[in-house]
Amino acid sequence: MNKYSIISILFVLFLFLNIFLSFNTKACKDIIACGDATEGDYNLLLKVRDPSRAGLQVLCFVPKDYEYDYHYPWTGKEIHYKNQHKYIGVTTVDDIIPNIVKAGMSLSDAGVSYGDSDTNSGWINPTKSAWDDFDWIRYACGQANSEGEAVDLLTKECVDKLHATGISENLFVVGPETGYVVEADAYRYKIDEITNGVLVRHNYPKLLWKSQIIKTLPISKNFDSIVEKEVRKRSIVRLGSIYGVRVTEICDEYITISPVGLYHIMRTNSLGVVTKIQIGERKTAGYLNVELLEINGDKAKIRVTNIYKGWEEEILKHINSRYGCITVRDMINWSRLTNEDLKGLRGMCQNAYEFEAVAIYKIPKNDYEIFSMGWFAPNHASSSIYIPFHICNTDIYTPYKKGDAAQLSLDLYNSYNESILASNFSIIENVFFNEIKSAEKTAKEAISKNIDISDFLTIIDTSMQKQAYITQELWKYAINKQDFQIIISDLWNNTYYDTLLKMKDAIDYLDEKDESKPYIDKINEIALDICITRINAAKSIGKDVESAENKYKNGEKFLNEKNYQTGFQNIINAFSEAEMAINNQQVETIQDLKSKNTMNYNLYFLFGVLIIVIILLFYYLIFK
Repeated sequence: MNKYSIISILFVLFLFLNIFLSFNTKACKDIIACGDATEGDYNLLLKVRDPSRAGLQVLCFVPKDYEYDYHYPWTGKEIHYKNQHKYIGVTTVDDIIPNIVKAGMSLSDAGVSYGDSDTNSGWINPTKSAWDDFDWIRYACGQANSEGEAVDLLTKECVDKLHATGISENLFVVGPETGYVVEADAYRYKIDEITNGVLVRHNYPKLLWKSQIIKTLPISKNFDSIVEKEVRKRSIVRLGSIYGVRVTEICDEYITISPVGLYHIMRTNSLGVVTKIQIGERKTAGYLNVELLEINGDKAKIRVTNIYKGWEEEILKHINSRYGCITVRDMINWSRLTNEDLKGLRGMCQNAYEFEAVAIYKIPKNDYEIFSMGWFAPNHASSSIYIPFHICNTDIYTPYKKGDAAQLSLDLYNSYNESILASNFSIIENVFFNEIKSAEKTAKEAISKNIDISDFLTIIDTSMQKQAYITQELWKYAINKQDFQIIISDLWNNTYYDTLLKMKDAIDYLDEKDESKPYIDKINEIALDICITRINAAKSIGKDVESAENKYKNGEKFLNEKNYQTGFQNIINAFSEAEMAINNQQVETIQDLKSKNTMNYNLYFLFGVLIIVIILLFYYLIFK
């Protein structure tokens, strides 16, 4: 056998391997926004997790000084570790203490947040003791004092020294000063750092595109390869490599395309697939993304990229339109983008995956050890109400620790049109945003007086978690019951006070409606929780709210007796008194108001008498 035959056999073998070694990864997506890209003095990280360790997703506390044993990444020898930092991770329900914590994204009390997306390189630690991506994150999260230290641990330690990982990664690190994307496998890495700007990725290499020869070389010569040219029918366009796209038809207002190459077709299950593209549209054929710019007779002008480059371009159109004023609200909106929103490219929210959690981290420039926070969607973003947590919290509402919240979101996802839930849940989230803003202002004032605000923010956050969960329970009750859906969709508005008024009106209506008891009970539960939370929050920072507590107890009693009007009035008054106490405003009782009104009446009387005396005196002097 001559050398040319051997080369041919190896080349064919390479192509067949290429079919099976495609990007067989889960669908994690990440967005970083730092510095002048955001609205305020904070940085943001979004991570959508489609977990390789399938199961319901939960929030998990890992305390500072927590100790555990885990194996060395080559020999398997056990090593003892002790956390230098507390962190809150998002894990599959069984990957929590006392088991080894396997967080797909996390936030530490050093003000550093972490996320990842697998890139499926073959350059890995091949031993059975190799670390996975969660081990990589855990190693840095428990030790790093800053974002820079985190990057060093992920690269100089895990790659240069340990060659630890059995999977290649895009690793995302965001702190108060800067953000990073670290592309790494077991033997090499490259770092993309931003102080001002945005970065996006999902499951593909970019800086290490050329290192993954088997998987990336057939697609395009470089990640950023673009071909824009005029083509005729049957023209083939490639990006400097093997895979291509053929123009199969050119008509007046559209063209049709199909992928070229047996291996391309087999890798993407595209046998017999022909795609129609209208002028101005972009669509995918295999691993290539094609935009139809114009048609001139029998010629068409097209623009071709790989699908990963195309995805970045489309998601960045949404992001860059908000550059300079990006908020958590924007991140939530982007987490709900579907493949239709991104012109057929990978959606941020994908129905192909049963379990899909999201965390959005907000890291402030100052006091990050207290005010660093996350917003968590336990399952698909379109069927979950995002709930807040701060790194200083001491607890999480139980359903978000045990998986019940994720299961509830999954039930809703399987029962509703995703756009219906997302639009309604956005209203509730906006109430939470307004209330968190107010709570953080109060917390900062308390800190200036040397008051520990961990309990205060824990009370605020866990109450919102409970209210979100109960609201989603209401939506589960209302599956296939449109009349009740209409009522539920109008429960929340702007602030807690406005929401209590809305809930009072809803109860008035439901009280006369059949089959309404479970809805009334849940709405009352939310209203009572809003009220008692405000009272307990006030008490946690030393406010006297005894009068509000008494009104709350009376309100609860009246609600239990089905005297809803009187019950809600007491609840609203109790909430208002507690709110005024928190804001250092004078709380006026009914007796205070009566005394004040009596004083006002006396003043008005004396003023009237004085006017009459002046008028009489004037006439006396004129007509004397």
